[in-house]
Amino acid sequence: MRCNIRKISWMILLLISFPAWSSWEVAGGSVVQFISIKNNAVGELSQFESVVGTVSDEGQVDIRVALNAVETNVGIRNDRMKELLFEVGLFPEAKITAQLAPSVVSATQGQTVETTLAIDLHGQVVNRTATLQVAPNEQGLSVVSAEPILLTASEFGLESGVAALQRIAGLDAISRVIPVTVRLQLVRQ
Repeated sequence: MRCNIRKISWMILLLISFPAWSSWEVAGGSVVQFISIKNNAVGELSQFESVVGTVSDEGQVDIRVALNAVETNVGIRNDRMKELLFEVGLFPEAKITAQLAPSVVSATQGQTVETTLAIDLHGQVVNRTATLQVAPNEQGLSVVSAEPILLTASEFGLESGVAALQRIAGLDAISRVIPVTVRLQLVRQ
């Protein structure tokens, strides 16, 4: 009996001592931001405020971005982007998957890592290399893009949506290249 208690105690101690064995989930307040440029002169910062997902103990990243949670700080623009650009009735979310080394999610110090993101948006999947800063903090892990990830409307079949937004807003131009950044807070599940 004493031997079993000792074994169980050691197992509990090991589980507590190795946080890498735990999975992580995206916490509230995490955002995916993007900048749009209109008339080649005005930049506007927008974001998606509903980001959920997990990072497994093996480093498998699975993030979901609710496209109807776009926030441009202008109500009518939010509605137009949902309807004309993202077509949220047909494509309600974007999916981002990646693989991180297990040592990244178990690190006790901040580090900069490079990984390939598979971005599934509007029925198209595009791979992009991203440089991420991963750092432990009081809540868990912070994951922030070290530099913007450049996406183009055409690679996701969004050209006609951008053109429709440009037309309805009476603009001369809307940039077809969009810099995107991520700011995620991960907490233990």
